[in-house]
Parts: sequence; C-alpha cells; structure tokens
Amino acid sequence: MIQRRHRVGAVLAALAASVAAWLPVTYAQAADGPNVRIELQDDDLGLPVPPTPDDPTMVNWGLRNHGPGTAEDVTVRADLSDVIDWVTADAPVPADHIYVWPARDVPEGEAAGSLIGLSAKPGTPLGTTGTVTLSGSSANGTVVSTTAKVTVGTIEMEVDRLATRTGDRPGSTIATPVTISNVGTLPSDGVQLRMRTTIGLSYADRYSNCVYSTVSEPSYHSTQQALCTFDTVVEPGRSYRLDRPVGLDVTPQALFEYFSHEALPLSGADLTPPSGNGRVLSLVAAGDAATDGTPIGRQHIDADNTADMVAGGDTAKGEAGDVVDVTVTLGNEGPGWVGYNAGDDQPALLVTVPTGTRAVRIPDRCSVWNEEAQAGTGEQTPGAPQYICNPRPTEFTVGDTRTFRFGLEIRANAGTTTGTARVTTAYGNTMAFDHTHGNDTAAVSVEVEGGGSPVPGTSAPSASPSAVAAADGNTPRPQTVSAAEDSGTLASTGGSDLTAATWGAGALLLGGALVLLVRRGGRA
Repeated sequence: MIQRRHRVGAVLAALAASVAAWLPVTYAQAADGPNVRIELQDDDLGLPVPPTPDDPTMVNWGLRNHGPGTAEDVTVRADLSDVIDWVTADAPVPADHIYVWPARDVPEGEAAGSLIGLSAKPGTPLGTTGTVTLSGSSANGTVVSTTAKVTVGTIEMEVDRLATRTGDRPGSTIATPVTISNVGTLPSDGVQLRMRTTIGLSYADRYSNCVYSTVSEPSYHSTQQALCTFDTVVEPGRSYRLDRPVGLDVTPQALFEYFSHEALPLSGADLTPPSGNGRVLSLVAAGDAATDGTPIGRQHIDADNTADMVAGGDTAKGEAGDVVDVTVTLGNEGPGWVGYNAGDDQPALLVTVPTGTRAVRIPDRCSVWNEEAQAGTGEQTPGAPQYICNPRPTEFTVGDTRTFRFGLEIRANAGTTTGTARVTTAYGNTMAFDHTHGNDTAAVSVEVEGGGSPVPGTSAPSASPSAVAAADGNTPRPQTVSAAEDSGTLASTGGSDLTAATWGAGALLLGGALVLLVRRGGRA
C-alpha cells in the first residue's frame, strides 16, 4: 500500500476525523478491538403444531470473530422475554428469561456456539410470532447482536418423486411434470421452484418468471439451474402443479444425468418475479397435499449413449541404473460425458510396470494394485508390479484428459521392455457405457541403451499379473517416495498437493474382503 504524505495526508486525517464523528458506536468499538458476530443457522423458525417436545426447534448459534486478535471474556445472552408466554424451552429458563453462557476467549475465525430448543405451548394460536434476541459483550472488543423470528406453525414444502428414466436418446426431449405440496400448518405467500440438471440436459423452454444460470455443485460437476418465482399463495394441506411439464432436451453429451427440484417458501419482497421475456410458468391447484413427497426430488436419467475412455502410453530412454519418467493418461473422447456414476466403479487406469524396471516414484492418486482383492491398497510402495490410478474429480467432460507420471528405475542387465496402461474402473471392472475397446490399452515402453534384447510386452495382464511380475523382481519394498504429477485439463483434477497419506484415508483405502463386498455395485 502506498503511503501519501504532506498535504494529502493532512486532508485524509481531517476527513477521517469528520467521518469518525458520525460513525455508529459499534464500528468505533470494532476499530479498537475484535469484532465478534453471533451467527444463526436459521433466523426464521417455525414451531410445529401439535408440539414435538422430543424434537424441538433449535435456536442454533455460533460465533465468528473478524478480529483483530482474540476477543477476551466473550459472554453471549439469549433473551426469551418476547416469546416466553407461549413457548417452552428444553432447559430451565432463568427468572429474567435470559440465558447467559459462561465467558470465554474467542480467537479469530469461526467458533462454536450452543443450542436452545423451543416448542409451542399447547393451544397457542397458529401464526403467533415473536423474537429471540441474542447479544453479548467482550472485555476488549464488540459483540454484534442478532435476532431470530419465531412463529407458531410451519411451512413445509415438498415436491413429487420422479421415477428413474432409461433409454432416452440424444436429440429427444423429456416432458417432466412437477407438483408442489405444502405439508405444514401455515400458508406460504409464494414459492420459488429451484430446478437443476447435469450438463447433458438443457431446458427446452425459457420462461419470463425464471432465472437461468450455471452453478457449481461439487458432487455432480456443474449444473444448469432454473429459479422460478410464483406469487401464488400455497395453502397448507394443498398441492399445486406446474401448468405445463418442464421440457428437458437430451444433448449429444448426455449419459448419466439427473434432474432435481425443490420448493422454497417466499414472502415479502422476495415475491416479485423476474421480468424476463417469454411465457409465464404458472402454478395450478391440484387437490390435497401428496403424502409421498420429498423435500428434494432427484430423478436419475440414464441416456442411451456411450463414452469412449482412452488410455495413453509413453516411451522413455535410458541406461541401466537410470530413473526415467513415463507419463500415462486417461481421457474421454465422448460423445457422452462421464459423470454421476452411482456405483463405486469410477474410471481408473491400471498401470503394469515394464519388466526389468522398478517404479520408484508413484504419482498422487495412484496406489499398489491388489489383484486378489481387485482394488487399490492405498499404499504408494515402490517396486510393485501394478498400480491403479484413480483420478479426482471422477467426472470426465468430453476431451478431458488426466495425466500420471511415474519414475521407473532401469535394472541392471535389462533390455528394452514394455508394460501397459489400461482403462478400467477403480475395482477392475469394464465400463458398460464404453463400446470402443481398441484404445483401452496403451504401451508403456522403456528403451534401454546398451541393454539386452527387447523383453516381450505385457499388453494385457494375465489372470494373475502380480505373480508374473513379482517373479521378475518387482517385489514391493517399504520405502519413502516423493509425490509425482497428477494433473489434467481441468483446474480441479488434483495435483501433487494431495499427499499419499491424505488420499490413502479416502474410500479407496478399503482393501481385502471389505472391498469385495462393494466393488461391483451400481452402474458400471
């Protein structure tokens, strides 16, 4: 930051003094010490009717210290005076109706809070509303107060469940009916319908009261979102349907897709629908609320399409005793993208180390292959005959390629030799959506300068490839290795920052009999 001096500094000082004269006291205090905010998980709480004392509604609060420094002797209070006449709490209420938590020091960042369970007293009229105020103090800073609105009764939105679809071909359009039900006890002034699809689907129609965007959803790559606003009053115990089905176009890259939808209650200023172009999507009364709905509906759509997963090999040259690098790849040539694979069999690459060499540097996301268990061990032990590489993320858009670099030590008296990189799944199965197998296997060759005759390649592992390779000397030995490269065309495909220890703690650390129980579940 550039510090300006002389007359500029004087002007700024005068301006600062004038601004300080009208700044709120809380901000002035915050400048002198830590600023702590009380944050609520939900600031608009509904109490079920009839009451559910075994499962009360929670005033759930935490703290966030924005600094600077540690806030000392922080005390938090919850004032129930405004609601105490018609609620019961899950802990004894002090005579002044104010809970006080013991003082403690709060370092910068997030800090834990506490809970207060509230239930409506029997006979309290629906719609009764009050406020719980949370405030606090600190010996050397400021605690910013907040409030939670509490209402007797609930608005509970559910949507219809949609059956799984299979066989929809690229170029076709799916007509998806959507129904919303209010299974609570209070009406909602309006409702927002949030719909999302994976990238192999697109919305066939655009409506003026909907806003369309692409959003990130880590579990399923990016999704196409539509937020549709309706100012229709949604009465308790009633259902409403869209006046026309949602049209979903099945695109050329569709394969494993989903469509999700959920309804969110609206009130006040949020009721104003966007004013876009096109027709208006409306809600139509559809009778009593459904009894088999769900808060979030997710429809699986498995398109009649394929994706071609491709292995890439490499060739290196060196002399006996050298450590040479080979880079193998796993990519998707389409036409479908590979994402949302509901089983454990995610795309993977099985690397068979060329005979006469020994892997001494193993990439992140790669571990020793256990032929008997048909799974990776999670260990990056050098000298193993085979390694399974499991990329992260597991989704592959069309054209996406992930790379894995191995360091191979050439043994004494070794000749030119070839191993393989083979497309498979995390548990050694074949991907049913891949109908092109001529590019599933690629050669990994090491040309040895001054070595003996070429060693026959091992382009396709035998029934027990580990035993064959081990006989040549690729016996696993405990040894510390450095992390190697695992990168791809996506910025989030992983890298050397993922250590073997971190990855080994993940799901693919499962071995032996436990893996045998789960490895073939779900879609291939």
